[in-house]
Amino acid sequence: MTDQVFGKLKRIESGWLGKRTVDFGGKACAVEVLIQGDEDCEISDEQREAFECFMEKWPDSQTELIEELIRYYNEEERFSYGPEDEEEEEEWWPEIETKEALLEAVTLETIVVAEDFQMEDGRRIYLLFSRAWGGEDLDDNGIGVSYLDEEIEEIGYKDIAF
Repeated sequence: MTDQVFGKLKRIESGWLGKRTVDFGGKACAVEVLIQGDEDCEISDEQREAFECFMEKWPDSQTELIEELIRYYNEEERFSYGPEDEEEEEEWWPEIETKEALLEAVTLETIVVAEDFQMEDGRRIYLLFSRAWGGEDLDDNGIGVSYLDEEIEEIGYKDIAF
């Protein structure tokens, strides 16, 4: 199917999946766009509006996002688990204080457009990132960022989107 806002999409169990190239931190990234829905889902006007509003503000919102991701890493994740050996710990938890260091450590993978029932309080979008710190990520516990009306609401593990 081809949607006027999302472009070419394929149907998957949890909704619709498409691809988009977006700029993140000055670098073009190929990301998946997941429009959540149930088995007979239709893409709603609310979902289209949420995505369009988010993408319109995306260029200006990246500085805040990068700052918040650095803060989250340093205050929430860094040294919260992992090896007890000091040298191993340094490998697991690199110093991330700058935009450049963060952009080396995270990859924007997916933009998730929430289902309508999740938008009762406003337009909800999630960003999902993989990350290079904390050892091998066998459980895919990368970073999830929840946006409500184009403002960061919460940062945590990817599962905040599901």
